[in-house]
Amino acid sequence: MVMTDSATYSKRRDLMIQSYHDFIGDLQEEGPEEETNGLSPDFLEHFKFIIKSKALADFSPLNFYWVNLVDNLIYVLQMYQDADDEGLTDFWTEGEYAKAYLDLADQGEEPVAITAQLIPLLEGQVLGFYHWHISAHHKAKENPTLYQLVPDIGDHDLGIRVGHSDMIAPPDAHNDSPSLPFWSKSFSEGIVSIDDDGGELVGGIQPLKAIDLDGRTLPIKGSTPELDKNIDEHIVNLDKAIQLIKNASPRCYDALKVFTESIILIDEPGIVSYSLQSLPGYSNINVSERDFVDLVDDLIHENGHHILNAVLNAEELIEEDDDKIFWSPWRQALRPIRGIYHGYLTFCWAFTLFSDLYKSAPSELDQTQMEKVQLRFVDEFIMLKFCQDQLDHAFRLGKINELGMGLVREANKLLEAESEYVNAVIQSKLSPANAAKVSELQTALSKAHKTYLN
Repeated sequence: MVMTDSATYSKRRDLMIQSYHDFIGDLQEEGPEEETNGLSPDFLEHFKFIIKSKALADFSPLNFYWVNLVDNLIYVLQMYQDADDEGLTDFWTEGEYAKAYLDLADQGEEPVAITAQLIPLLEGQVLGFYHWHISAHHKAKENPTLYQLVPDIGDHDLGIRVGHSDMIAPPDAHNDSPSLPFWSKSFSEGIVSIDDDGGELVGGIQPLKAIDLDGRTLPIKGSTPELDKNIDEHIVNLDKAIQLIKNASPRCYDALKVFTESIILIDEPGIVSYSLQSLPGYSNINVSERDFVDLVDDLIHENGHHILNAVLNAEELIEEDDDKIFWSPWRQALRPIRGIYHGYLTFCWAFTLFSDLYKSAPSELDQTQMEKVQLRFVDEFIMLKFCQDQLDHAFRLGKINELGMGLVREANKLLEAESEYVNAVIQSKLSPANAAKVSELQTALSKAHKTYLN
């Protein structure tokens, strides 16, 4: 899982691709749900048409995201039909429709009644996302199609992604809104027609700026107008970071080439970079309050999530629950099994990256940056080792299955192979400042071990 070859990477990615094809096949045979009570006739008629589209024949990150939109609709529909008040409340309050749900709940509406009013929003996004991103051509009939902007792929009012590799800057006259009504779209003609109070505003589709990864295009999109305006400056930094990874850590670069599909730049102080299991390969990279070493780290860390999510999208690895009984040295808080499991396997990639950077000492990094690399290299090793007993305990509790533990054991072997070298660095090569910080970390984890692991 953590360190392997390109052939194994491809096999694990293929598991996710096969899961996509299996789901599409089931939908083509059975439709969105055997019992369709709760779905509108117009949606069902439309869905039966688009599910047979050739545009869904091949896997892509956006196609996979669309499948998850359908899966969410099916999930809600089942709870609606079962009158599962608790499940419905959890679903709506934990997602993007929380405000709408809570406003209706404050008016005295019951969960099932509220769901009947909100299901059309889910139906609309299934159809809108398909026609905006996936279909080659679309022309609405009596009413415009509504696309709800998705910030996680870089959408904002003045720069909306269209498919994987393109975007549109809507005409200035359009209304700022989290939803975009549109009449038509054509990838071949490169235009979309946006609704303007019953009229039409025509906008041109333009290609996203991109970075070349040895012949594969990596589209870059800003999540705000300012980021899109300065995209060339950010691409210079991204390209510099990727070239550093390529030269100093070939094993991290090989993994990056396979799993990272697009980079979304975000500018949100206090927010870490992130990725979504439902959107494979899309890395949301925060450029606020982050230096160059952080940028290099974030690219590989999010790619680590993509690698793990590729397996999780096809296989069960852990028994997920909300029991916060595992101490995370990164969060310095108790976390459920998903948190500690993901943390361990993704921060192994950070350790691998900083190990390679420390050993190669690339000329692109100055002394201050190399001191940061040294500290991260040692800190990650210490924190990862701290987690191993907890993961063994989770396995004994049945929270990690045999397949999931197999990935942990692969990571354990990586750490064991580096153990002697890391200990030598700790003993004699740490700078005074780093030695003090490492000692502080060891003391804190020793206290945490006595508190939470005994």
